[in-house]
Amino acid sequence: MKNKLKSFFTEQWKYMAVSTACKLNLFDNLQEEKTAKQLATKLSLNEEKLLLLLNALHNVDFLDKNADFFKINSLSEFLTENNPESLKYACLNWSSEHLNAWQNLDFSIKTGKSSFEEIYGLPFFDYLNENPEKLHAYHKAMFAYAKDDYKTLPDLIDFSKYKSVIDIGGSYGAVLEIIKAKNPTVECILFDLEKVVEKVTIPNIKKTSGSFFNKIQIQSEAIILSRVLHDWNNEKASIVLRNCFEALPSYGTLYVIENCKDKIKIDLSLLSLNMTAMCESYERTSFQYISLCVNVGFQFYSETQLNELQTILTFRK
Repeated sequence: MKNKLKSFFTEQWKYMAVSTACKLNLFDNLQEEKTAKQLATKLSLNEEKLLLLLNALHNVDFLDKNADFFKINSLSEFLTENNPESLKYACLNWSSEHLNAWQNLDFSIKTGKSSFEEIYGLPFFDYLNENPEKLHAYHKAMFAYAKDDYKTLPDLIDFSKYKSVIDIGGSYGAVLEIIKAKNPTVECILFDLEKVVEKVTIPNIKKTSGSFFNKIQIQSEAIILSRVLHDWNNEKASIVLRNCFEALPSYGTLYVIENCKDKIKIDLSLLSLNMTAMCESYERTSFQYISLCVNVGFQFYSETQLNELQTILTFRK
C-alpha cells in the first residue's frame, strides 16, 4: 500500500510529460520516426533533456521506439494538430492555469471562491478574453470535446421541425456542424462573443456576436445551451436563461445539455471541484437545472440521455 501511495504522489508527471510534448509539437514532428538528435536539431531543443522526455513518453506508452528512433503510435496520433479527431488542445487545456488553480484549491475550500480569480485577478473567462492565444486554444479544446460528445444529438432530437436553431455560447460551432450535416435545410445560427465568432470556419451557418449576459437580439424557434450553465453560479446562470427566454417566441424550445449528477453513474465530485476552483461554479443535478429554468418562466418538457455524461433537458416557453 505504501508503494501505491508513493507512485500516486507523482502521477501528474505522466500528464505533464505528455502536455509538454504537445506544447513542443513533438508528436506532430514524430509522424515519421526520428532520433532525439534529429528532433532536437529540427526544433532547437536540448538533445540530452529531450531524450529523457522521449524515453519517458515511450515508457508511458505514448511513443513507439525502435533502437534510437521514436515515432507516434495509435494513442499519440490523437495529439497531432491535423488529426481530424485531434485532442491536442484538450490535452493542453488542463495544464498551466488549471494546475495553478488546483494547487491553490485550499483557498476555494476555505472560502467557496475561485482560486483562479484569486491568483490571476480576473474571472476565468475574462482572463481568456484578454489573452487571444489562450482563448483560441480553449475553444479548440472545447470544439474537440463537442465533436465527440454531441455526435448523436441529431439522432435523438428532431431539429428538422424548426426553421432555425441558435446555439448560444456555441464556441467554434461543433454542435451546429453536426446538426447541419443531418438537417441541411435548417438555418443554424451561432451566437458567441465577436472575438470567438470571427475565428469560426464552419460553412453554411449564420454567425452573430454578442454576450449572453445581455439581450440577445436575434430570435429563433429553438435555442441550444450546451455546457454553458455549469460555468456560472446561480445568479449569472439565471441571467443567461432570462435572455434566452426573451429570445424565444411563444412555445419556443430550449435545449439545455449538461452533466446532470443524478442521471449518470460517474461521480462528478472532482469535476465540481475543478469548476469551483476555476469559475466558482459546480456540476448540478437535473432538478437544479430544471429549477433554474422554471424560475425564469420555462416549462419543463422532457429529458433524454445523450451519452454517459450528458443529459438533454427540454423546456418550452
